[in-house]
Amino acid sequence: MKIFKIVLLALVTITVSTNVTFAKSGTLSQKQLKRYKPLTINEGKPLKLLKTAKLGDVNLAKPIKYFDIRYYHSDTKEYWRGYSFDMNAWENLSVKEKKKIQTQRPVNQGISFGVKSILKDGGPMLIANVHYIDNNSIANTFSSRKKLIEFLGTIDTPVELSMLLLSERGRIRYKEMDDLYIIRTDFIYEENDGRDGGCYHENKHIIMNKKGNVLMERNNDRPYAEKKCKVLRKKLKE
Repeated sequence: MKIFKIVLLALVTITVSTNVTFAKSGTLSQKQLKRYKPLTINEGKPLKLLKTAKLGDVNLAKPIKYFDIRYYHSDTKEYWRGYSFDMNAWENLSVKEKKKIQTQRPVNQGISFGVKSILKDGGPMLIANVHYIDNNSIANTFSSRKKLIEFLGTIDTPVELSMLLLSERGRIRYKEMDDLYIIRTDFIYEENDGRDGGCYHENKHIIMNKKGNVLMERNNDRPYAEKKCKVLRKKLKE
């Protein structure tokens, strides 16, 4: 019985689930796909942390006075946490402008630019919202990816890329090539039953242009035994 389990685990370990999604526009040729090959596990740059981002770190489509990103529970609309861009800009707002931002209600506009689970292995969902004050002192709120792309304009700074990838799980690295971003995500999660002490390694290869359009996404989901999981975690420095 023990031998059978070992053989079964070995067979499962070499099984890979791969899903490839192309953009409807079909703008990538086979030659380009070979050129924009997937990043290796430690290739590319890490994403910029939004916790330390400033208003000057983004080149927005239109000038504004202030914005922040806030997460809300998808069911209760309760605030969970957020990021300010930035506190100096906030302090420059008038009392009336601050009140407008503080009283903005969260929205859910379909495909959100930032959806997260509270727990690492699933659970209640959180929806990200952008609240901002424009140069006419008008408060605005949005949550959709489409609206975020309109807000950012050309995705030409590391912070803008971080915002656009808020929904991705795990460690994210990227490489800029021509007018594209080659992106790799790595996420490790435990097996559901937990009996074998193994894990799953979810890895994505994403090609995105600077308009925010995902031209290709390849998703690999591979199970590993406990020993290999430890090696992976060390490589990813989780």
